[in-house]
Amino acid sequence: MSTITRRLRPHAALAGLAMLVAAFLGGCGPGVGGTGTGDTAAALIHFGASPASLCSSELAALVPCQHDGSTATPVPGAAPVFLADAAEGARMRVRLQDDTIDVVETCTPLEFRGRWGVIAGQDGRFYGHTDPGAVPAPATLEALARGAGLLLTLRDGEGRVLLGPVAVSVVAAPPVPDACP
Repeated sequence: MSTITRRLRPHAALAGLAMLVAAFLGGCGPGVGGTGTGDTAAALIHFGASPASLCSSELAALVPCQHDGSTATPVPGAAPVFLADAAEGARMRVRLQDDTIDVVETCTPLEFRGRWGVIAGQDGRFYGHTDPGAVPAPATLEALARGAGLLLTLRDGEGRVLLGPVAVSVVAAPPVPDACP
C-alpha cells in the first residue's frame, strides 16, 4: 500500500461518517437541521398516498385555515392545536399543526407521527410511522371529526389495529398525563 493511499483512508472514512451523520440529522425534524417531514414523506410514498391539505378535509374546523380562491391551506406559523382523552387522564396526547399530527399514548408507550394524505378512492388519513422501541414502522391514523374533537384509530402497515378507536377533545394547552395504572 502506498503512502498516499494510507494517508487518504482516514480522511475518506471521516468524510463518509460526516455524510452519514448529515443524512441522519436531515430527517430528524426542526431544530436539528431537518424539515420535520423525513419519515412522514417516506410513509406517504410507502402507502402510495399523495400529500394533501388538512384544510380541504372534514377536519378543517380544528385548524386555522386560509382560503385563496378555490384552495384552503393551513395558516403559516399558526399555533398547534392540542387534543387529549381527558376522561382517561390525558394518557392520549395529540398535537395537530399544519398538515401533520403527533400522537403519544403514554402508558403503552406508543407514538405516531404522520402527515395528511389521500389515495384515490379512499378517505384521507394521516400516513406516517410509529416508533415501537427505536425502529419506525409504517402506520396510518384514521381521524374522524367528532364535535370539538376526533375519533382516532391507528393501524400498522398491514391494516391491523394498534390503538382505538379512541376519542380525543381539544384542550387549551399541552396536557400533562396522569400516572399509568
